Amino acid sequence: MLGTVKILGTGCPRCQETKRLVLKALSELQLNANVQEVKDPKEIARHGVMLTPAIIINNELVSQGRIPTYEEVKKWLLDRVSKE
Repeated sequence: MLGTVKILGTGCPRCQETKRLVLKALSELQLNANVQEVKDPKEIARHGVMLTPAIIINNELVSQGRIPTYEEVKKWLLDRVSKE
């Protein structure tokens, strides 16, 4: 199992697209992870995130303020698996 992947954002279309990319990559790579959506602005700010969408993998902020490419998401996930 990979651990925890948090998608931070208010639920806007950009945030939903980011979530879709993460779920697609997890499925393609056959990785299990605890995927959480963080929509509360106060909770988002507690993570130090000022721009959404944002992705946190195992407590490490890997992206914020943009929709990442699918290839970036896959690389981030694979990099975190190899660190375990």
